[in-house]
Amino acid sequence: MILAGDTMNDANQSPLPPGTDGKPIVVQADIVRAFQAVDIRPGDILLIHSSLKSFGYVVGGALAVIEAAKEAVTEKGTVVFPTLVQKDFAHAYQNWHKDTSPSDVGLISETFRLLADSVRSDQATHSVAAWGRQADELTGEHSAYGPRMGTFGDYCFSWSSPWQKMYLYGARICFVGVDTRSNTFKHFVEYCLVEKLCHAIQDPWQRCRALSEIKRHNVPGVWPYLDSARADEVLIRHGLITQSTCGGATFTSFKADDFYRVIFPLVEQNPEGWTNQAFVDWFHKYIVRRPSDA
Repeated sequence: MILAGDTMNDANQSPLPPGTDGKPIVVQADIVRAFQAVDIRPGDILLIHSSLKSFGYVVGGALAVIEAAKEAVTEKGTVVFPTLVQKDFAHAYQNWHKDTSPSDVGLISETFRLLADSVRSDQATHSVAAWGRQADELTGEHSAYGPRMGTFGDYCFSWSSPWQKMYLYGARICFVGVDTRSNTFKHFVEYCLVEKLCHAIQDPWQRCRALSEIKRHNVPGVWPYLDSARADEVLIRHGLITQSTCGGATFTSFKADDFYRVIFPLVEQNPEGWTNQAFVDWFHKYIVRRPSDA
């Protein structure tokens, strides 16, 4: 990495554009080293949440970040970006098209989606695009089987989804210049939590009532949105988060299976402090009654 105004020694690099003064200048090799510093290894499945502008100025732009990720995992690995639909969320299921619906989560994600060697999963709200050895396996059956009911729809975090498979494979999640409030994987944990709690209700009438109160796509209800900051604190305490910097960007990384293994039981046993009051009230109404409710 160099700072704008320093001499650039690589004769193959293009002159810097106006407006870079004072910004860190990052090249692909810097980004590879940052990925490696947060334990990205050849053969990994790497899920990336990203902000291009967080670096400062990246020589080669979004493509340099993408190529750095591929270099870090090598041809033995797989690179994944979320390609979520957010701007048209209310009409996502009516307007969705796998090939033309843009990713609303950053320039790097959208650039990656459009590459000829990227493949995208077919799901209206929480699709991913992938490259590499397991790209087809991860993306190929997003809405095929095993629905889980929830706030974004029933197949976004289904048993057939990339999110389920990334959990099972222990994918490494890396936040590049964004904080962990961008952690889409936490919604997979929320879906699994609601599924398990509802299945534990033995009385069929009670289960019907409980399910009817769960938030669905465009249908109001309760939902256990997880506290990302508290999850970070727990993961740090367990030594499961690694961090590095590249230019102005902080890289933060942890494994999907570690996140689930540590966070899920804590929320399941005691949703107070992890979710919102409406969900806590639902939990005590249908799952674990308070002594005052008996």
